[in-house]
Amino acid sequence: MFNYHNSIALIEDYLNLNNIEYQAHGDRIEIYLFDKNQVSIKFSDKYVSINCKEEEYRFDKVNNDFFNKLKKLIV
Repeated sequence: MFNYHNSIALIEDYLNLNNIEYQAHGDRIEIYLFDKNQVSIKFSDKYVSINCKEEEYRFDKVNNDFFNKLKKLIV
């Protein structure tokens, strides 16, 4: 089972450090970008996913691969 409570705090810290506007609610984080599509991060019992446009990227944990993909989507 994926414990997303600690992961939410890590992701929020990352977004705050990079001055990215977001809103967290429940098992989802919505990221608001100027001149780009909205990016959302959703947590389930088995994985965390990043959704942007029509694409979904799934990760079994929040690690460097997750943050590298997130960085590419929000920069």
